[in-house]
Amino acid sequence: DTIFEIGGQDSKFISLQDGVVVDFAMNEACAAGTGSFLEEQAEKLGISIIGEFAELALSSQTPVRLGERCTVFMERDVMSYMQRGARKEDLVAGLAYSIAHNYLNRVVRDRRIGECIYFQGGTAYNDAVAAAFSQILEKEIIVPPCNGVMGALGVALLARERMQRTQAATGFRGWDLQKVDYTVVDFVCKGCSNECDVRQFTIEGEKTYWGDKCSDRYRKRAKVEKEPVIEDLIAVREDALVGSYERLLADVPADAPIVGLPRAMYTFDRLPFWSAFFAELGLRPMLSPESDRGIRESGVEATVAEPCFPIRVAHGHVAWLADHGAERIFVPNQINEETEFPRYNSHACPWGQTLPFVVRTAPRLRAHADRLLMPLVRFRLGKQGLLKDLREMAAELGASEARLSAAIDRAEQAQQDFRAILLAAGERALATLEERGEQGIVLVGRPYNMYDKGINMDIPRKLRKYYGVNVLPLDFLPIKGIDVSDVVPNMYWNYGRKILQAARLAGETRHLHLIYVTNFKCGPDSYIKHYVREAAGRPFLTLQFDEHQNDAGHMTRCEAYLDSKGFLRWWSDAALECGVS
Repeated sequence: DTIFEIGGQDSKFISLQDGVVVDFAMNEACAAGTGSFLEEQAEKLGISIIGEFAELALSSQTPVRLGERCTVFMERDVMSYMQRGARKEDLVAGLAYSIAHNYLNRVVRDRRIGECIYFQGGTAYNDAVAAAFSQILEKEIIVPPCNGVMGALGVALLARERMQRTQAATGFRGWDLQKVDYTVVDFVCKGCSNECDVRQFTIEGEKTYWGDKCSDRYRKRAKVEKEPVIEDLIAVREDALVGSYERLLADVPADAPIVGLPRAMYTFDRLPFWSAFFAELGLRPMLSPESDRGIRESGVEATVAEPCFPIRVAHGHVAWLADHGAERIFVPNQINEETEFPRYNSHACPWGQTLPFVVRTAPRLRAHADRLLMPLVRFRLGKQGLLKDLREMAAELGASEARLSAAIDRAEQAQQDFRAILLAAGERALATLEERGEQGIVLVGRPYNMYDKGINMDIPRKLRKYYGVNVLPLDFLPIKGIDVSDVVPNMYWNYGRKILQAARLAGETRHLHLIYVTNFKCGPDSYIKHYVREAAGRPFLTLQFDEHQNDAGHMTRCEAYLDSKGFLRWWSDAALECGVS
């Protein structure tokens, strides 16, 4: 009734009841609880991960306590114990325990663990890890035959089932794969400034590409025949967000002073507001381009502290604007957002609030400090609060009080129009899913994580393109007024409240499932996500992004989650029971 699976990069937990999967979880970005970490440590200790590691660990009488922290800290602890003369067998036993503790505390968490536990994946070959689980849980751990290739066996069974159901022609090339004619060529795509490292496989004349993140030329083929039944809501949002900005440029003189708007952080939500605001003041807004490799690397180089990846990317956008003619660059000290629950706070995250001050002191950007516009902004206080907060900046730009008031009115109308477009599209999408009996994935997270392709590797779009998923981001959903105070009595983070509201809506709608998009080092999300399961009442998938730009691990997680929800086995009875037609 319980499956533990630990591979080289991923960890999974599966709970079954009467042969049906009732709960599922995967690890996020941390490799501390996976086989690759054990293999790296074994190499550093000069022992073989095969056989010798387990033999030494099982002979230990006093395993060291390494905990279940980040790999960086555990590596330091291993070095510290070695310098203090710890025995090698005690170190490797401690590593085996750390894998087990990490898995139980970070993947399983408070989920129910049954009495019949199967341990599979490549790490299950290590008897020391299986023994560590058994000691901690005081339960028998069963390592099945062929534990390292259970996933491959499952894929083979699914392939056979599909062939039998659809009567499609097989693509099986036979067992003698060494006789298959193939070539591999690595090259750098020059289609845009991302300069993706692409690998081209040519197998019997057919070319397949891996590694590309942005070009349709080298895209992988769709993995399912199903097509989404709702419109591309991410494209709808992009058109509404950027389209409003582009249309108002026609009303601003070409020689007007330029104010740069970094395409980062809250601009992914507030672009209609600020572009209309500055246009009304007589300035010409200039939006930085989409995040590419150059902007990302520039931002990483510019930051001195160790903020989250979106903050680093924001530095890159400020640098781009500074280098491309923006006379002023708008980086507000945004404290909060409006809320329908006045008794609760609605704060922006600490890094988002302090971004202008961090940017101003970054050595790479310090020379542009006098070009920054960094007013205090408190949307929660309404128009009167904005008049107070923006008065000093407006005066600096030569705008009167009356013009400031008119600019705020125009900006608020632009923001309302933008949000109305999203809600109308969301209403159409939900109605279509209900009418067609189709499933959908609700995407929750902060706008920069959900919509910045340079951060999320365009995975939200890939869900739609490769897997035919109906993707519904949270700002398309009618979540206003949904009370989540029973989950968290005082959810004072603005996006945290919206995430929980969307999770509750998804949990109460039979055909909706949940993917939480976040980023490594996000303080608020690190605890908000623990409440999402309670709000949704069902398992969900978390995708956590950082500077690493290889999407393979994330796509693997997506495929496993989508398969567990019946999205991928569209030909099976089980999928039909889940609402897939």
